[in-house]
Amino acid sequence: MTARGGRSAAVALMGALGFRSASGQAVPNRATAYLTATEVVDARAVWVNPGGLGARHDASVHFDLTVRQPGAKGQLGQLTAGFNARGLSFGYQRDILPGGLRGHTYRLGLGGVSNRLALGTAVALYRGGTGGVGWDFGTRYEIGPRMTIGGVVRNVGRPTVRGVREEVAFVPAATVRPGDLLEVSIQASLGSDSVRSYALAARATLPVRRGVALFGRIDADGSLRRRAFAFGVSVGRADQVGLVGTAPRDFSEIDAASLFGVSTRGPR
Repeated sequence: MTARGGRSAAVALMGALGFRSASGQAVPNRATAYLTATEVVDARAVWVNPGGLGARHDASVHFDLTVRQPGAKGQLGQLTAGFNARGLSFGYQRDILPGGLRGHTYRLGLGGVSNRLALGTAVALYRGGTGGVGWDFGTRYEIGPRMTIGGVVRNVGRPTVRGVREEVAFVPAATVRPGDLLEVSIQASLGSDSVRSYALAARATLPVRRGVALFGRIDADGSLRRRAFAFGVSVGRADQVGLVGTAPRDFSEIDAASLFGVSTRGPR
């Protein structure tokens, strides 16, 4: 496949998933559709913010399975799996691109924590009709039980992935917990000369034993025009299963649906 064909395939899939490369990845991992850089401290952090990898002395595994255009004509679009053990993490992402091209992304992450400050880094290797290497550097700081701030610098080295030259992006974020059952997060993506996007996310945990949570996220461009929605539900605490849907800005359809699972175990 030519570079132009690879670029067209990557752009087509990003459009189908409802997100553009402003999120900081050539074909964004599904964890970036419903999480922000200060929310996640399990194995998914290798995709979102490696600073979260070492924030807890836990071990965790996760998977995400995404179907594009769910329904009678739905097609498998992405499969992601990974683990994290006390800050050492590995993640794998397989993309099924239009035209039959298969994309593979491998991520190796390492994170650590000192008091309330967590730092981490992750290297991404892109394969499947392309070859590129990029780095992410992230941090996460817990001001207290009610607020966390952090940020991540993505695509250091500016890898070229299926004909698309990735741009370096700085993604600051903050999460506020006004109560035990609610948290609200805000995030931005900054380029070298402008604000690329904003995101507002919220998660509400229902007061039931099974740990049912409802969550949603709104993405907007640099001019605060709505770009995409993500919304879902999860069940469980240490062992969690959830379903996420994404929709374009006019909410005319569900353009992708993801089933995810996360299992976390603390140190004995």
